[in-house]
Amino acid sequence: MPKVRLLCVALAALPLVFGACLGSDRDGSTEQASGLSPVQLADIPVPDGMKLRDSLNESHSYEVGTFRVADLHYFGNVPLAEVATYLRERMPQHGWRLVTEAVAHEAELVFDRRPHRATCRIWNDGSVTRLHVGVRTQE
Repeated sequence: MPKVRLLCVALAALPLVFGACLGSDRDGSTEQASGLSPVQLADIPVPDGMKLRDSLNESHSYEVGTFRVADLHYFGNVPLAEVATYLRERMPQHGWRLVTEAVAHEAELVFDRRPHRATCRIWNDGSVTRLHVGVRTQE
């Protein structure tokens, strides 16, 4: 009987142990202890209708000091051209400068805001539009 009671106590404590592996930032959202977060970056505008894919760490961001790295994956039913136009118009409002743009069957827009670079790739995947935003700190 004592072994069963000990097992029950150990199993009851598991959520507490694993819960301690998560932190909480000021707005109450959780962040993994590694510092990786699936949180949308405040200075990267995304059109309504595009949703962040954040299960299984598909999207993640990490910021410390002036260093930033992010790979954010979105999907939605917004036409490719509308997503490109939205980014072209809204990114400069957040201090980003359009550096290069390539549009064909998919679009790639590259923005700079020293010391960071944001590469936005947009493509159609069947009836779904996909957007990948990669943010890196330049050396």
